[in-house]
Order: sequence, then C-alpha cells, then structure tokens
Amino acid sequence: MLQVRLHPALATAPAEGWNALVPLHDPFFTHAFLTSLERAGAVGKGTGWIGAHVTVDEGGPPLAALPLWLRGDSWGEYVFDHGWANAAHRGGLRYYPKLTTAIPFTPACAGRILGDPAHLPALLAGVDRVRREADASGHHVLFCTEAEAAGLADHGYAVRLGLQFHWEDEGYGDWEGFLARFTSKRRKELARERRQVREAGVEVRVVRGTELEPAEWEALRRFYRSTQEQHGQSGYLPDRWFHEELPGLAPFVVAVLARRGGTVLAGALNFCRGDSLYGRYWGADEEVKGLHFEVCYHALVEWALQNGVRRVEAGAQGEHKLQRGFLPRLTWSAHRLAEPRLHAAVADFCAREGEAIRESVAHYAAHSPFRAD
Repeated sequence: MLQVRLHPALATAPAEGWNALVPLHDPFFTHAFLTSLERAGAVGKGTGWIGAHVTVDEGGPPLAALPLWLRGDSWGEYVFDHGWANAAHRGGLRYYPKLTTAIPFTPACAGRILGDPAHLPALLAGVDRVRREADASGHHVLFCTEAEAAGLADHGYAVRLGLQFHWEDEGYGDWEGFLARFTSKRRKELARERRQVREAGVEVRVVRGTELEPAEWEALRRFYRSTQEQHGQSGYLPDRWFHEELPGLAPFVVAVLARRGGTVLAGALNFCRGDSLYGRYWGADEEVKGLHFEVCYHALVEWALQNGVRRVEAGAQGEHKLQRGFLPRLTWSAHRLAEPRLHAAVADFCAREGEAIRESVAHYAAHSPFRAD
C-alpha cells in the first residue's frame, strides 16, 4: 500500500533513498546540501523556512518526493509574489503562512518533483494535509521544469513564466570556438574585458572544491558577507555554514579566485553536478575593470568547455549576460491558492504576465550577440 510520509527535517529521511530520486545535474536537492542548511541553522525554526518534506513509498525506499517548506514570508525565493500578498491583505485575506517547493535562496532551474511523476497525486495529497494542518494559503512550486508545470496545471495550479539568461554549449569546442561565434564588435569587447583584468595584474583561476585551501574557503565566506553588507542585507547563510558545512560539500563546489601578487582579491562560489554549473555568490575587495565579468562569466564558460559542462546558470536577472553569450530562457513555476477568488486573480495575472515574458524572450533573442550565420 502506498504510504505518504512527512519529514519536518530532511535528516529524518534516509540519505541513500532520497539521493536516488535527485536528478544527476542537481546539487541543491541532494541530502548533503539540504541537511547542511539544517545543521547550520539556515533553515528550520526561526528562519522562515520550516521543513515539511513529503515522500511516498510502499514500505521500502521512497518512490517519489517533494521538498516542501512552510513559509512566513517570500524572501529568498526569487519568484516574487509580494504583490499577491499585498492584494490578499487588502482584500481581507491572509496570505501567510504559505507552502513553497523550492531550493532555499537559490533560483536554479531543475526538477522539483523527485522520482516517479506518476506519484504526483499522492505527493499533492501530502501537501494538502500539511496545508490544512498549518492553515496555509496555498502551495507554490518554483523553478520547476516545463513538464512539471504542465502536470501541476492538470491539478489546478496556475503556471507562471519567468526569464533568465543561461549559457549552453552549442558545440563550441573551446573558448576560441565560442568567441568565434560572436559578431566582430562583441568579440572585440569580450577580448578587451579579459585583457583589462590581465593588464591590472590580476590572475583568475577556477578551482574545484576538493583542491581549496582553508584560507580560500574563508575568502569565499568573506566575499559573500561583504556583498550582502553592501546591499544592506545580513545574508541568508550564517558564517557557521561556511565554516562547518561548505567544505563538506567540496565535491559540488567550483570556485573562481582572482589574485594579485598572491593575495585573493575577488572570488565566486559556484556549484556543479553532472553537466550543469550554477553560479551563486561573488564578491571583491576592490574594483577592477572587467573583473566581475571575468570571474562570474568568462572564466566559468571557459572552464565549462574544458570540463564537459554543457549548461551554466549564472543566477536570476541580468540582461548584461546576453552580450556575454548567455541567452534568454523561460523559467516555470506553478501556484495553487486555496481561496478561489485569490487563485482566480493569480491565474489571470500569470496569464497576462506570461504574454509579456514571451515577448521579452523574443526581443532578447532578436538581439543575440552571435553572428546570424
């Protein structure tokens, strides 16, 4: 008989069974990554990310799973619904708490329904159970696949489109092959950006996490913290996560480090699994022309071409990525609100917004930096 189980912490779910369901290109839904957030206190009581993960089994290993969080706000999700919350409150409706299926603080696109999608009805029954017990307003599945969004739409979810810029290997071969696809103007501009960094006496190197030294791990923490402080934020990840948990995730980590005279002056923390690489956090101790582009885009693309990585996601937003070979791609999410009037309003908004998003994708595609041939 099919059993639906709830896990308030992923530590209560067997690691081997859970990991068997996670797509091979996704480092973030692995048992190791999610439990690292739990142990460091980045999620859990007092954080606004309360676990209520759903699994389905027949008395043995899980057949399917749905990561699930009870949320008291919408920060750290990157699919912005603050307008929906404000509209609900103006109408006398409560929007929080809500349920969210997402990677905390990470706008990476990957499968959200883990395992056999045939068990989606059972997983959603578990979601409904949590929603009723928590008196949550609804359920939001963020940055899922197009197929998952379609499947959720069959269960009454409204589908919302978004836009990101991704790099994908189109058979470039190496950096020079990639550069050759650009128009002459853009090719010269990219070459100049890289040259500016070298002329400033800065050496940029891409390093796997298994090769990082303690001082380099600390530099990544420092850059994360300084960037958050520059934006007036405290950051979602505590220092404890960087000190105690991140080194344990070394097989997933790819760091870009910029040095001058042996001193690390900038860096970026990225995660890689299978053929996909995800840029997450960057920071710098000083401004150097072209350094941000080199650390966050050019060096990563060159490394990807050298290491069989076929896709690079460099985070949310940022149309400046287009001119550096990151092309517009649709993202998908799905939303179901329990209150019929609120759900109808959200569905109408998603439909109208989706038309505008598709127009934006077409606009950016028409301004590709690549040669027409």
